[in-house]
Amino acid sequence: MQNLFNLLDQNNIYRIIMKIVIFEPHPDDLLFGVGHIIFDWIEEGHDISIITVTDGRACYREVKDRLDEEAKTMTEDEVAKMRLNEAKEAAKFLGIPKEKHFLLEFHDAEGQKYVKDAVEKVKPLIKDADVIVLPSDNNRHIDHQATHDIAVKAAQELNLKDAKFWVYFIPSYGKFKEDSKDKQKEIDISEELQEKLLEWLKIYQSQKNLKFTWKMYNRFLRVVNTRKLGEFEYEDIGKFYNF
Repeated sequence: MQNLFNLLDQNNIYRIIMKIVIFEPHPDDLLFGVGHIIFDWIEEGHDISIITVTDGRACYREVKDRLDEEAKTMTEDEVAKMRLNEAKEAAKFLGIPKEKHFLLEFHDAEGQKYVKDAVEKVKPLIKDADVIVLPSDNNRHIDHQATHDIAVKAAQELNLKDAKFWVYFIPSYGKFKEDSKDKQKEIDISEELQEKLLEWLKIYQSQKNLKFTWKMYNRFLRVVNTRKLGEFEYEDIGKFYNF
């Protein structure tokens, strides 16, 4: 398969349509993981599926003292329902059909507990994928590492040697190692794309209750002008590093 960052042939006659499966550890990681490139994939007409692994229920667990009064009274089941609804709204915002969005609903902050079960759930979803999009390895966040492990283990059990692996990282969790520089693609963020990302962010009202986080998200989307994505082969498994 040709380089997947260059999807048109030299004469611009035809376009390769790919099945792209994106793994999202928590509701909202889609925005920060692949928000900078997903609109291109949509415009190019690819068959895109999203797998949202966790329900996001733990996001208020350690910060109750920093929430407004209404958010303080929410149970974790209510937080999970809110965040899963946000994940659905994000897919709708992007125009991803409901049948292409898979919610595994594992409890977040529990990491490796759900990897084995999740691998069996996702194998039917990725068995014919051309591209698997996943978080980086050696990840500081337990659920991002678990999501990486799910995607990799499922691909290995299916022996998906012809698939490409596009690896993203959430910037606060690290950066690609220097020795994977040749695998990286730097993507410029235009003003038009920036506006789309900021509009998309508005969906995640659960995060607005975390005032510091909300300010950080807004600032990041306004000031970061380039993002990176790593393109790897099956034989590179074990080298999908972020730092």
